[in-house]
Amino acid sequence: MILRLLPFISIFIVTACSWLPTGKGKGDHARYFNTQVKPVLQQHCLQCHNGSLPPPALNLATKATAFTRNASGREYILPRAPSRSLLITAVQRGGTHAKMMSRTELSLTDDQIGMLREWIEDGAYWPEGHRGYLQPQASAENP
Repeated sequence: MILRLLPFISIFIVTACSWLPTGKGKGDHARYFNTQVKPVLQQHCLQCHNGSLPPPALNLATKATAFTRNASGREYILPRAPSRSLLITAVQRGGTHAKMMSRTELSLTDDQIGMLREWIEDGAYWPEGHRGYLQPQASAENP
C-alpha cells in the first residue's frame, strides 16, 4: 500500500518544497544593494556620514568604515540583527543621544527604513573595492 502511494507522496513533497521561501543568492544580494540600499545611503545619508567627522563617527562611504562600532562599542551595522544595528535605531529616530539624526527635516520613508531592515536581516551584503564605494548624491528631498 505504501509503495503505491510513494509517487503521490513524492509529488506532494516536491510541491510543498517549492512553496518554501528561497534564500537570496550573491547576485540577488548585489542587485539589492546596488538598486535599493546604495541609492538611499548616497542620497539621504552620505551628506553627513561621508568621513568628514573623525572616528568613531559613522562613515558610510565604504564597507570598512560602515561596519564599525560607535564610542560605546555598539555596531552601526550588525548583519542579521537590524534591531541591534545603530543605523536602524537612528533612521527610526529611536536613539536617545541628542546628536543622533539631528536634522529632523531629513527623514527616510517607512519603505526606505523597511528596505534597510531587510538588507541587514539578509546579511547586509556590501561589495568590496570600488563597487562598494559610495559618494553623496543630491536628491529631490535632499538637494
